[in-house]
Amino acid sequence: MKTQVQSKSRGFTLIEMVGVLAIIAVLSALLVPRIFSAINESRLNGAITSINSAKTAAIAYYGKYGKFGGYNGVDLTSTNADWDLVQLQEGLLEKPFETKLSTLSSTNAHQIQLVAGLSATTAATDVNAAYNLDNNSTSPNPANDASGKWVVQAFIQGVNTDDAIELNNRIDGDLDPVQKGSTSANTLGRVKYTAPASDNTVDVRVYLAHK
Repeated sequence: MKTQVQSKSRGFTLIEMVGVLAIIAVLSALLVPRIFSAINESRLNGAITSINSAKTAAIAYYGKYGKFGGYNGVDLTSTNADWDLVQLQEGLLEKPFETKLSTLSSTNAHQIQLVAGLSATTAATDVNAAYNLDNNSTSPNPANDASGKWVVQAFIQGVNTDDAIELNNRIDGDLDPVQKGSTSANTLGRVKYTAPASDNTVDVRVYLAHK
Protein backbone atom coordinates (compact mmCIF):
# COMPACT_ATOMS: atom_id res chain seq x y z
CA MET A 1 0.00 0.00 0.00
CA LYS A 2 1.49 3.36 -1.09
CA THR A 3 1.60 6.27 1.26
CA GLN A 4 1.25 9.71 -0.27
CA VAL A 5 3.37 12.43 1.27
CA GLN A 6 1.99 15.90 0.89
CA SER A 7 4.50 18.72 0.76
CA LYS A 8 3.41 21.93 2.30
CA SER A 9 5.04 25.28 1.50
CA ARG A 10 4.98 27.70 4.33
CA GLY A 11 5.24 31.48 4.03
CA PHE A 12 7.57 33.84 5.83
CA THR A 13 6.98 34.34 9.50
CA LEU A 14 6.64 37.88 10.85
CA ILE A 15 10.15 37.74 12.28
CA GLU A 16 11.60 36.63 8.92
CA MET A 17 9.74 39.43 7.11
CA VAL A 18 11.09 41.98 9.56
CA GLY A 19 14.60 40.61 9.01
CA VAL A 20 14.28 40.83 5.20
CA LEU A 21 12.97 44.40 5.40
CA ALA A 22 15.82 45.34 7.72
CA ILE A 23 18.37 43.95 5.25
CA ILE A 24 16.73 45.84 2.37
CA ALA A 25 16.79 49.05 4.43
CA VAL A 26 20.49 48.65 5.20
CA LEU A 27 21.36 47.91 1.56
CA SER A 28 19.33 50.92 0.40
CA ALA A 29 21.11 53.18 2.90
CA LEU A 30 24.45 51.98 1.54
CA LEU A 31 23.69 51.88 -2.18
CA VAL A 32 21.39 54.86 -2.85
CA PRO A 33 23.98 57.54 -1.95
CA ARG A 34 26.52 55.78 -4.17
CA ILE A 35 24.07 55.66 -7.05
CA PHE A 36 23.33 59.38 -6.77
CA SER A 37 27.06 60.07 -6.45
CA ALA A 38 27.76 58.08 -9.62
CA ILE A 39 25.02 59.94 -11.50
CA ASN A 40 26.40 63.30 -10.36
CA GLU A 41 29.93 62.24 -11.29
CA SER A 42 28.72 61.30 -14.75
CA ARG A 43 27.01 64.69 -15.20
CA LEU A 44 30.15 66.60 -14.21
CA ASN A 45 32.49 64.48 -16.31
CA GLY A 46 30.13 64.81 -19.28
CA ALA A 47 30.08 68.60 -18.89
CA ILE A 48 33.87 68.80 -18.75
CA THR A 49 34.13 66.57 -21.84
CA SER A 50 31.70 68.83 -23.73
CA ILE A 51 33.60 71.95 -22.67
CA ASN A 52 36.95 70.46 -23.70
CA SER A 53 35.50 69.38 -27.06
CA ALA A 54 34.28 72.93 -27.71
CA LYS A 55 37.70 74.30 -26.73
CA THR A 56 39.45 71.88 -29.11
CA ALA A 57 37.03 72.93 -31.87
CA ALA A 58 37.76 76.62 -31.20
CA ILE A 59 41.51 76.04 -31.42
CA ALA A 60 41.01 74.04 -34.64
CA TYR A 61 38.92 76.89 -36.11
CA TYR A 62 41.66 79.41 -35.32
CA GLY A 63 44.27 77.08 -36.76
CA LYS A 64 42.25 76.86 -39.98
CA TYR A 65 41.54 80.58 -40.49
CA GLY A 66 44.03 82.40 -38.24
CA LYS A 67 41.16 84.25 -36.56
CA PHE A 68 37.75 83.76 -35.00
CA GLY A 69 34.72 84.44 -37.18
CA GLY A 70 31.77 82.87 -38.93
CA TYR A 71 31.26 79.96 -41.31
CA ASN A 72 34.08 79.67 -43.89
CA GLY A 73 36.11 82.20 -41.91
CA VAL A 74 33.87 85.16 -42.67
CA ASP A 75 34.58 88.25 -40.54
CA LEU A 76 31.98 89.02 -37.90
CA THR A 77 31.01 92.50 -36.77
CA SER A 78 28.80 91.42 -33.89
CA THR A 79 28.82 88.70 -31.23
CA ASN A 80 27.51 85.21 -31.90
CA ALA A 81 25.65 83.59 -28.99
CA ASP A 82 25.42 80.20 -30.77
CA TRP A 83 28.94 79.85 -32.08
CA ASP A 84 28.83 76.09 -31.50
CA LEU A 85 26.56 75.97 -34.57
CA VAL A 86 29.41 77.50 -36.60
CA GLN A 87 31.73 74.85 -35.21
CA LEU A 88 29.13 72.26 -36.20
CA GLN A 89 28.91 73.65 -39.77
CA GLU A 90 32.69 73.56 -40.00
CA GLY A 91 32.70 69.90 -39.00
CA LEU A 92 34.66 70.68 -35.84
CA LEU A 93 31.89 69.53 -33.48
CA GLU A 94 29.74 66.44 -33.83
CA LYS A 95 26.70 67.98 -32.12
CA PRO A 96 25.61 71.30 -30.59
CA PHE A 97 27.07 72.11 -27.19
CA GLU A 98 25.01 70.70 -24.34
CA THR A 99 25.51 69.51 -20.77
CA LYS A 100 23.31 67.94 -18.11
CA LEU A 101 24.23 70.60 -15.56
CA SER A 102 21.49 73.08 -16.45
CA THR A 103 18.13 72.79 -14.71
CA LEU A 104 16.48 74.57 -17.65
CA SER A 105 14.96 72.95 -20.74
CA SER A 106 15.64 75.84 -23.13
CA THR A 107 18.25 75.25 -25.84
CA ASN A 108 19.64 78.69 -24.99
CA ALA A 109 20.66 77.31 -21.59
CA HIS A 110 23.76 75.84 -23.28
CA GLN A 111 25.80 78.00 -25.64
CA ILE A 112 29.28 78.45 -27.01
CA GLN A 113 29.55 82.20 -27.40
CA LEU A 114 31.90 84.32 -29.48
CA VAL A 115 31.90 87.67 -27.69
CA ALA A 116 33.84 90.91 -28.11
CA GLY A 117 37.04 91.02 -26.09
CA LEU A 118 37.69 93.67 -23.46
CA SER A 119 40.79 95.71 -22.67
CA ALA A 120 43.57 94.29 -20.50
CA THR A 121 42.72 96.70 -17.69
CA THR A 122 39.10 95.55 -17.45
CA ALA A 123 38.37 93.82 -14.17
CA ALA A 124 36.76 90.41 -14.47
CA THR A 125 33.17 90.26 -13.22
CA ASP A 126 30.71 87.39 -13.05
CA VAL A 127 28.97 88.47 -16.27
CA ASN A 128 31.55 90.11 -18.57
CA ALA A 129 34.07 88.64 -21.03
CA ALA A 130 37.13 89.54 -18.94
CA TYR A 131 38.98 86.62 -17.33
CA ASN A 132 41.61 86.77 -14.60
CA LEU A 133 43.14 83.46 -15.62
CA ASP A 134 46.19 83.53 -13.34
CA ASN A 135 44.42 84.92 -10.25
CA ASN A 136 46.84 87.84 -10.23
CA SER A 137 45.79 91.43 -10.97
CA THR A 138 48.99 93.17 -9.94
CA SER A 139 51.47 94.69 -12.41
CA PRO A 140 52.78 93.52 -14.83
CA ASN A 141 49.93 91.00 -15.02
CA PRO A 142 46.73 92.52 -16.40
CA ALA A 143 43.39 92.23 -14.65
CA ASN A 144 42.05 90.70 -17.87
CA ASP A 145 44.19 87.92 -19.30
CA ALA A 146 41.75 87.37 -22.19
CA SER A 147 42.11 90.76 -23.89
CA GLY A 148 41.77 90.73 -27.68
CA LYS A 149 39.22 91.07 -30.44
CA TRP A 150 37.21 87.95 -29.57
CA VAL A 151 36.69 85.66 -26.61
CA VAL A 152 35.23 82.17 -26.92
CA GLN A 153 33.32 81.08 -23.84
CA ALA A 154 30.90 78.36 -22.79
CA PHE A 155 27.71 79.67 -21.18
CA ILE A 156 25.46 77.46 -19.06
CA GLN A 157 22.34 78.85 -17.38
CA GLY A 158 20.53 77.55 -14.32
CA VAL A 159 23.28 75.43 -12.80
CA ASN A 160 22.92 74.24 -9.22
CA THR A 161 25.39 76.18 -7.08
CA ASP A 162 27.14 73.06 -5.76
CA ASP A 163 27.57 71.79 -9.33
CA ALA A 164 29.06 75.14 -10.37
CA ILE A 165 31.48 75.04 -7.44
CA GLU A 166 32.52 71.47 -8.27
CA LEU A 167 32.99 72.38 -11.95
CA ASN A 168 35.12 75.35 -10.89
CA ASN A 169 37.28 73.25 -8.58
CA ARG A 170 37.85 70.58 -11.22
CA ILE A 171 38.78 73.01 -13.97
CA ASP A 172 40.60 75.72 -12.00
CA GLY A 173 42.00 73.43 -9.32
CA ASP A 174 44.32 75.02 -6.76
CA LEU A 175 44.25 78.34 -8.64
CA ASP A 176 40.74 79.13 -7.43
CA PRO A 177 39.41 76.63 -4.87
CA VAL A 178 35.89 77.32 -3.61
CA GLN A 179 34.28 75.70 -0.58
CA LYS A 180 30.91 73.99 -1.04
CA GLY A 181 28.13 76.08 0.40
CA SER A 182 29.63 79.36 -0.78
CA THR A 183 26.97 81.90 -1.76
CA SER A 184 29.25 84.42 -3.46
CA ALA A 185 29.76 85.06 -7.16
CA ASN A 186 33.06 83.78 -8.57
CA THR A 187 35.13 85.96 -10.90
CA LEU A 188 38.51 84.21 -10.90
CA GLY A 189 40.03 81.62 -13.22
CA ARG A 190 38.53 79.95 -16.29
CA VAL A 191 35.20 79.28 -14.57
CA LYS A 192 33.07 82.22 -13.43
CA TYR A 193 29.52 82.23 -12.13
CA THR A 194 26.93 84.59 -10.73
CA ALA A 195 25.68 84.77 -7.15
CA PRO A 196 22.98 82.16 -6.47
CA ALA A 197 19.39 83.07 -7.35
CA SER A 198 16.45 82.30 -5.08
CA ASP A 199 16.31 78.75 -6.49
CA ASN A 200 20.02 78.23 -5.67
CA THR A 201 21.12 78.24 -9.32
CA VAL A 202 23.79 80.30 -11.04
CA ASP A 203 24.81 81.18 -14.59
CA VAL A 204 28.24 79.79 -15.48
CA ARG A 205 30.80 81.12 -17.96
CA VAL A 206 33.87 79.10 -18.89
CA TYR A 207 36.82 80.59 -20.81
CA LEU A 208 37.83 78.57 -23.88
CA ALA A 209 40.05 80.78 -26.03
CA HIS A 210 40.72 84.36 -27.14
CA LYS A 211 42.59 86.30 -29.82
